[in-house]
Amino acid sequence: MNMTAQLLAQIIERAKRKGLKQKDLAERAGLSAETLSRAKKSGDMHASSLEKLAAIVGLKLCLSPDEPILDKISSGSLFK
Repeated sequence: MNMTAQLLAQIIERAKRKGLKQKDLAERAGLSAETLSRAKKSGDMHASSLEKLAAIVGLKLCLSPDEPILDKISSGSLFK
């Protein structure tokens, strides 16, 4: 699963937990339900659309350094 597909899956899971159907999520972002469905299947979507979808469910897209030490700090496993 590529990064876009992973992000989209996280956004959709968060929407489900908030009681939002995918159709409603798409519409709130100004997308059609078909567009969201196609993005799920292809694993491809514009970053701007992902950003809109994420904001609706209380998430934001961001980049972080790809450094193993930061991953350990973030996960709380630095000293384990």
